[in-house]
Parts: sequence; structure tokens; C-alpha cells
Amino acid sequence: MKSLFIDTTYDISLGILNENWAWDEFETFNAKKASEIIQSQTHELLVKSKTNISEIENVFSVAGPGFYTGLRLSEGFSDVLTFSGKKAYSFYAYHIPKLLGVTEGLWGTKAYRGEYFFHQWGPKESKNILLSAKEVKEFSETFSHLEFFIHCDSAIDELMRDCFQIKSKTVELLKANPEKVFPQINEKVDSFYFRAPEDEFKVNP
Repeated sequence: MKSLFIDTTYDISLGILNENWAWDEFETFNAKKASEIIQSQTHELLVKSKTNISEIENVFSVAGPGFYTGLRLSEGFSDVLTFSGKKAYSFYAYHIPKLLGVTEGLWGTKAYRGEYFFHQWGPKESKNILLSAKEVKEFSETFSHLEFFIHCDSAIDELMRDCFQIKSKTVELLKANPEKVFPQINEKVDSFYFRAPEDEFKVNP
């Protein structure tokens, strides 16, 4: 059993997992349009790992948080592969630290339209928070005691770098610990776009 991994939330990460949940291949493509490379680079990874597409049984994707266009691409690609009998699973990037045993923390990313998204979790509960730029600094001071995670460098900006001390990047945690994360993924979750599509594409006043 082998699995394909797809992440188009910000940078594009693709990987081939073997039956032991270890990477046969894993690559990240910075500043590339996913629509231009996702099929060709998936093919290249299959060739490098000497894997036939028929050997792929599972498709795992990061379902967000992220922007509508990128997430729709990975979701659509996964759906196409399910037509040939592959099983599709997905998860949110902010769940990676919890899957690795981090019981309390804060995960953040820029959310377009001048806003910032945060996911805070603890032993008993978790919550999602959407803030304006002017609210971020005060928020960071309130939660400075928590370990702060991002997904990748391109998912944040200078304001977040100035306000938070970054603990880890979840894409790097995933790359380093596939055998701990992927066996726990057993469902397909809805894509997370920060906002409903009708709000995401609303014209700024």
C-alpha cells in the first residue's frame, strides 16, 4: 500500500508514502502556481519513487486553512483520483501539532483581506479566531505564553514575524514525522477557506 500526499494551501508540497508511513519522496515547490505543476510534479514523484499509479491506495490532502483557489485544486485532484478507486482523506494543518502530542498551543496564518487567522487549543477545548491587523499585536501579548506554530514561511508576513516567536512550521513537522501523523488520519474533512465563498470574494468597499 502506498499513498499520495497533496498540500496546496500556500506553497505546494507533494509526497509519496510507502506502506510503513515513511516518505519515498517529498518535495515542496515555492512560489509556484499549483494549477501549472500539480499533475506533472505528481508524475515526476511517482517516477522517482518507482511507483505505479495503480499502487496508490490513499490520497491525503491538507484541507486548510487556506485560500479558495488552492484548496479547490487539491480537493478536485483528490476527487478525480477517487474515481479510480483511491481512498481520500484530509486534515487541517493546525491539527498537526496535536497529532504529535502538543497539548496546548497557537497556530496562525495570514487570511487575506487584511485579516489573520489563529487556532488556539488546550487540553479541554479549542477555538478559531479571525482578527484584523490592528488587533494582532495585543492578541500576541495575551497569548505569548503559548508555543506558536505556522504552516510555512509564505503563510505569514512581517506583522506576524514581529509579533510572535515561531516555534515550528507544521509542514516541516509533517515531513519529519509522517509515521506518527498519517495513521491517525481516517476521515475526509470539509475544506476550510477562512470565510464562506460569498464573503471571500466580496469586493472591498
